[in-house]
Amino acid sequence: MDYSSYQTEDFLTDDSFIAYCYAESAEAIAKWENILAQNPGISQKMDDARELCLLLSIKVGAAEKAAGLERLKSALEETVEAQQPETRVIGLRNYFMRWMAIAAALLIMAGAFAVYQLNTYVTGAALYSAANDHNYTLIGQTNAGERKFIRLPDGSTALLNGASSLKIATDYNARNRHLLLAGEAFFSVTKNKRKPFVVITGKTATTALGTSFKVESYSEAGVASVMLSTGKVKVECTQPDLEVADVTLIPGQKAELFKGDKVFTQTNFNTSDLQNWINRKLVFKSANLSEIAMKMKAIYGIVIAPGDKTGDNISFTGEFSGKSITEVLDAIGFTNHFTYKQDGNVIKLIF
Repeated sequence: MDYSSYQTEDFLTDDSFIAYCYAESAEAIAKWENILAQNPGISQKMDDARELCLLLSIKVGAAEKAAGLERLKSALEETVEAQQPETRVIGLRNYFMRWMAIAAALLIMAGAFAVYQLNTYVTGAALYSAANDHNYTLIGQTNAGERKFIRLPDGSTALLNGASSLKIATDYNARNRHLLLAGEAFFSVTKNKRKPFVVITGKTATTALGTSFKVESYSEAGVASVMLSTGKVKVECTQPDLEVADVTLIPGQKAELFKGDKVFTQTNFNTSDLQNWINRKLVFKSANLSEIAMKMKAIYGIVIAPGDKTGDNISFTGEFSGKSITEVLDAIGFTNHFTYKQDGNVIKLIF
């Protein structure tokens, strides 16, 4: 079959494609991944059809589908009876009846898709569900303790923290500004009211028009958070089964979603803490190991393990700005007589 000529309606009337969209059949998934591999030119059409299919399941309920079908049936019957002889009505009606369900669904889909194309509300859960390697491209990745500054096509920027990755939608800045984040990053967003800027993670989706904010969502962590520096953002949960209500933040507010919770915890934070994170600024005043470990985890995303000893006697006073993990630990270790070994994002102290 020539899939290169497939249009949106062709995909959406193919039962195996629907099964592929909802991951209902391993056979369907294998079939369409193979089709895509052999026909890379249909990637965008497939993405659009899949996105529309997922959108429809959220935006259009059974009652709406039934009502649309009834309206279409009535309209078709009236047209046929008014324009055709009785002998042909029966044949035409039988023909139309076979396609009414498909036509009604397509009309509803078309309406939903038109709304979507105009950038009206699409849930964060739908965006996360639709994200895959075909419609998102990796643009930045960091190791533990590393940072990377990324300038996006629309002029917005991202400061990617350690052990993180950032993907960009293949049609970024054309119809949307969607990003897929794993880990932690600070974003400074160029204003564009027609194209909302959405940062999607496995736990949250943060939408902004023009603002700056930090998102943290490490897969292994028990909490995900959004801290707003300027402007205004809406924060959603990307796990629909949790049914968590959205929250809107103003500057100086933070939203946290703890594992197992069904509501965002919304609090104020000290704006200097966020600025310190951006500048990698650490200030210690007779700090013990617990305080040192907490601040270094917040800034560098690493975990300090004391090793065979608890490190109860550690105390340090000093200030660092824009320094690497190695520079900070070397200084603290020198005054407290320990060395260390790094394995991924874990630092083991050796006394």
